[in-house]
Amino acid sequence: LKAKAQRRRKEADAKMADTDADWAESDASDAIDYADWAVENARLAILDAIDARITANEKAAALV
Repeated sequence: LKAKAQRRRKEADAKMADTDADWAESDASDAIDYADWAVENARLAILDAIDARITANEKAAALV
């Protein structure tokens, strides 16, 4: 009876560990997706900044 109870505890522990691993993998995947989004946003911001600087330089040159 004790062995059976111990086996069930170990099965429950293994199941909880598996669930924890699933959550950790999901969190890691979400973090990678967020980082990818942030990098893409940064690239677009750089392009916007370059465009804004070119426009500002062209307008300033037109004043001279």
